[in-house]
Amino acid sequence: MLTSRSNPRRWWPLVRMGLLVVAYAVSVWLGGLLVLPPENVSAMWPPSGVALAALLLTRYRQWPVLLLALFVAGVMAFVQGWDRLPSLTGVVAGNLLEAVVGAVLLRRLVRFHPSLDRVRDVLGLVVLAALVSCSLGATLGVGLPLARGELGPQGFWPTWRVFWIGDAMGVLVMAPLMLTWLTGGLGGWTRRLGGELAALLVCLGVATHLVFSTALPTAPNAIALHPMTYLAFPFLLWAALRFEARGSALATAVLSTVALWHTAHGSGPFAQAAWHNISLSYLQSFIAAASVSGLLLASALGERRRAQEEVSHLNQELRDSLRTLAATQAELVRRERMAALGELSATVAHEVRNPLGAIANAVAALRRLAPRDMEGPASGMLDIMDEEVRRLDLIVNDLLDFARPMEPRLQSQQLPPVVDGALSASLRSGPAHITVSRTLDESLPPIAVDPQLIHVALTNLFTNAVQAMPGGGTLTTKLEPDTRAGTPHARLTISDTGHGMAPEVRARIFEPFYTTRASGTGLGLAIVRRIVDSHHGEVAVHSTVGQGTTFTVWLPYASGPEQVTG
Repeated sequence: MLTSRSNPRRWWPLVRMGLLVVAYAVSVWLGGLLVLPPENVSAMWPPSGVALAALLLTRYRQWPVLLLALFVAGVMAFVQGWDRLPSLTGVVAGNLLEAVVGAVLLRRLVRFHPSLDRVRDVLGLVVLAALVSCSLGATLGVGLPLARGELGPQGFWPTWRVFWIGDAMGVLVMAPLMLTWLTGGLGGWTRRLGGELAALLVCLGVATHLVFSTALPTAPNAIALHPMTYLAFPFLLWAALRFEARGSALATAVLSTVALWHTAHGSGPFAQAAWHNISLSYLQSFIAAASVSGLLLASALGERRRAQEEVSHLNQELRDSLRTLAATQAELVRRERMAALGELSATVAHEVRNPLGAIANAVAALRRLAPRDMEGPASGMLDIMDEEVRRLDLIVNDLLDFARPMEPRLQSQQLPPVVDGALSASLRSGPAHITVSRTLDESLPPIAVDPQLIHVALTNLFTNAVQAMPGGGTLTTKLEPDTRAGTPHARLTISDTGHGMAPEVRARIFEPFYTTRASGTGLGLAIVRRIVDSHHGEVAVHSTVGQGTTFTVWLPYASGPEQVTG
């Protein structure tokens, strides 16, 4: 059973076909109003353009039904008496046949785009449809009256020429109007752009009315050609430049409507006292030049705009690729540097630990051999040696931690107890005047972590925060859910109210062996980053000089956030 959402898709082709048939019938009726003596043909035959557009907007398999419906609608709209039914049937059949030929040629030879956004589409419409296929319709439309004796041989070519140009005008005026406005939608159109188009059409209509409402020339066979005839061309250029094919097609339609109406009523630069095929030819040539000029300019501008957009898109892709390449290269350099530093650190730690152990044992032996009540310089020297041994041992341990491969043994773990343990360990050696603000979301799902490694990382972060406040301050930690790159994470923030960091210090804070403290090794935060990276998480720092520093750590859940914790 079809749902309500699928029904419009099913019935839309039929609705569109019905609208096209109605548009064709109306265009046949309007074209009949432009049939004037003595040629008894239309100066512009709109059905030729409507039929061509209807075929180009539908699929081949829909053509038989569409053509039958167009034929019936065209005959019923045009017939004025049953005695002329055979001639009118031939005219409508020839009109539909030329539309079929034009649509097939455009689709097969040009790969036609109904949006008319390429120069080849406009040239194909002019050459294959207006020139080639319309000549076929004109031959059939004039040949039948000639065969029935309704038209003499001497009037064949003058009538054929007006008939052919009238069909061509219908193709050049109506087909672009329907094709451009029935494809592509209204994406990108704003109220301001619509207002500009409306103002353009009004100005064009007024200008064309002023030019074509001039009085009929009094001299016999005179045609009132003057420069004002081409006053409409700046508006056509405006339409092409600002609105491309859609604006050009609509402007041409307005120009043609006003010009034909005034010329049919005996006024304008192309009208004569007797309606003659020469005046028709002048008017049709004017409309053809206006239509083709506007469409060619609009299509050329459309191609240029798309080329610029493609170049901009390629440039953006190139910039993104270069940025990615630079980031990848920097990451490779960082990893190579880290590997070299790790190897060097392991070697140094190994070579230093053995003599360091010997020195520690020697100091312990000296203390045992010395008198228990020994005081003075000797005792102070032993204390100094003991302190330096412990400091060197701490450095060696940091070097080994940094050099050791990070292969965490991940397990599902509640994070709040790990945070509490690291915080307590850091506060034992910190100043006494530190206020702790702790907010931990106990309902967080388990996190996939190595508890020992995460304890080391968080202890380093808490220790840094404590050491940044030697005179006391506030240590704030918050654990809460978050989303990172569309993936649920736990977010841990550790903030202090210490002296903060300058931007140049913050940029290098995670580099190995970089430190701002005289007693530091510069490996603590480098180890933090390695541990967090090995857990597929992220760590970031934000600091303001004189206000404090905030470290943020994101760690992914062991499973989806919907998991029930226990």
